[in-house]
Amino acid sequence: MVAVVMRTYERPVMLARAIASVQNQTFRDWTLIIVNNGGNPGPVEDVVRVAKSATPCGDIRVLHLSERVGMEEASNRGLAATESDFFAIHDDDDSWNARFLEVAVDGMRAHPSAAAVVTGIYRIHELYRDGKIRPVHSEKFYLSEERLTFRGMIGNNTFPPIAALFQRRLLSEIGEFDSSLPVLGDWEFNLRAVLAGGFVYIPERLANYHTRTPDSETASGNSITVGIDLHHQIRGQLQKRWLEEPNIDGVNKGALSIATFAADNPNTVRRVWRKILAGVKNPLRGARAVWRIIRHIASRLR
Repeated sequence: MVAVVMRTYERPVMLARAIASVQNQTFRDWTLIIVNNGGNPGPVEDVVRVAKSATPCGDIRVLHLSERVGMEEASNRGLAATESDFFAIHDDDDSWNARFLEVAVDGMRAHPSAAAVVTGIYRIHELYRDGKIRPVHSEKFYLSEERLTFRGMIGNNTFPPIAALFQRRLLSEIGEFDSSLPVLGDWEFNLRAVLAGGFVYIPERLANYHTRTPDSETASGNSITVGIDLHHQIRGQLQKRWLEEPNIDGVNKGALSIATFAADNPNTVRRVWRKILAGVKNPLRGARAVWRIIRHIASRLR
């Protein structure tokens, strides 16, 4: 059985679409737990009532939180309220192809030692205004087997939660999602999970990752497009934390993450350099300081 955790906050139109994508699954043995993260209970209950009457299948429950918590804490509370063999985190603004769970569960059963199954993804850009969603265009989200390995994921978060189905046993083996993280909690969890069993990649594009255009209403935005600066900040905090952790197979996790991110994102690194040098009175001295940091990181990779 699959537990599907869906976090939501004041987005009833998107919530209705997300619930429908679960109800339309060809695989029927699922429980959907909707975590209303501090929002008004009324609209959520209305959406759920309509969904149940329209498609009376599956087990749909609602967990209302009186106060808003972080995304990862909301996921943890939803998981704690369910029992299952597998679980998925289905954001309230994303959707699945009707065969997602069927294919992912079959993949998990074929690879029982794997930590997760990840399918191919479409990225759908859409405009949200006045309570209406209008698709603008879609594209293939780049993903590969290599990007689902520890080294492939260490520099960047390589896929959104909507594409993954996880083994429930991971929660007892590696722990829950890190509730201290406001963003990138899925990335941090994935890096622990992949070391516990590896990820199986199914190239068929069965997950839809929805993002809003810049001219959409701000409240509809996802955490990446709206909070890009926060993502950079938390990535840096995680990398600093990992620098203090023991090496894995002779390699430091934090140093590897920094080096990989720099190699994959040279333009971002240049912008950071410019900000650093602009903030010091002596740019040459600042450049030397940054170079010392880079040499320190390189030494940790040896």
